Amino acid sequence: MRKIILLLFISSLSHTLFAQSTGMLQGAWVREENEEKTLILIIDQLISVAVYNEKDKKFLYTWGGAYVLHEGQLQLQYEWSSKDSNLVNTSASIPFIIKGNKLSLGENLTELERGPAGPSGDLQGVWIISGTYTDGVLNKRPNPFLPRRTMKLIVGDYFQWVSYNVVTKKFFDAGGGRQTHVKGAYSEEIEYFTKATASIGKKMTFTYAIDGDDWRHSGQKSTGGQLDECWTRRRYIELQFKPGSN
Repeated sequence: MRKIILLLFISSLSHTLFAQSTGMLQGAWVREENEEKTLILIIDQLISVAVYNEKDKKFLYTWGGAYVLHEGQLQLQYEWSSKDSNLVNTSASIPFIIKGNKLSLGENLTELERGPAGPSGDLQGVWIISGTYTDGVLNKRPNPFLPRRTMKLIVGDYFQWVSYNVVTKKFFDAGGGRQTHVKGAYSEEIEYFTKATASIGKKMTFTYAIDGDDWRHSGQKSTGGQLDECWTRRRYIELQFKPGSN
């Protein structure tokens, strides 16, 4: 009986520590050194890393994917890497240490500061672009999850988006920076954008509406022209389209 109680206690403790580690990891993490900015967003079991020079409008690299925690390390399944496509669909164990508002990540334990938490708005989380509206009518893509995927993370005061192909392993584009959203108004202040460096520094304002797991995102593109997009929460997209998820 004592052995059973001990095993139950260890299991409960492990679950509690896992939940605490997951909760502590979630958020925006920032490092600025020699005019290079590292922005890491972690939420809903996804991690997205981008490194760029906002002053010189220079994008350096991005990588990320889904993860789980195991034996004190972040077990990453790479979904994209702008530096090395051979990493895509491979896994890696990444050590990390959290002390207060500091995160040390990777073999060299690079230290980052926790970014502003921001208000807990209804856009916080991970989204996949799933369709567009034409004259108010939604046209959804046959499969927005495979093989090409365009994903946006909104965490605290920050956003990142990235487009890639999980079959060919090709990285297409990425962008990110600061964001705010409240009562149907959403704004982005662009800090990096691989498609158009002229957009860096612009502050864009949009309207948004939430309908279940869908987000309608409408306004003016930073490069000109109108957009009227549908984004769907990744967890719902995975249930529908990820092989073996049903």
